Amino acid sequence: MNKQLDLKFNFNPFKEGLNQVLGTLEKDIMEVLWQRGESSVKNILDIFSADRDVSYSTIITVTNRMAKKGLLKKRKVRKAYFYKPTHTREQFYELVSKKVVEGVSGFSLQTAIVHFIDYMAQIDPDKIEYFSKLIESKRQKQSFTTRTQRILNKGSENTV
Repeated sequence: MNKQLDLKFNFNPFKEGLNQVLGTLEKDIMEVLWQRGESSVKNILDIFSADRDVSYSTIITVTNRMAKKGLLKKRKVRKAYFYKPTHTREQFYELVSKKVVEGVSGFSLQTAIVHFIDYMAQIDPDKIEYFSKLIESKRQKQSFTTRTQRILNKGSENTV
């Protein structure tokens, strides 16, 4: 089974950063695990102890829920459980971005793209050129695939 399909999260556009898809503690746990790799609940708690008042049982509960959501892998070593992210930070961002675009396109793909382009023009006008080249590249690839398919179809008609 494709692990990308197993990943479960909700998108909240009114929050910022990773908190748009993860709770605050989930986000902080992911940050620790992306930075350190595999860690036990005790290791995670030790990192948090200086910053916040959170209990061992809370970390266990949240990491187990994150494993059920497909965010973490869990393995037992003697009496302790170790957790690690199922995706790198970059893979996670890519997956979330894809799911958000798919979700938004259900409303109005054209409107979403227009707002995206307007937003990109405001924050990084140079990206407009990048996206123009990307669109042209996709257009050429699609055209090549269509032409190739026509040639293959003609060839199969001639052999029948």
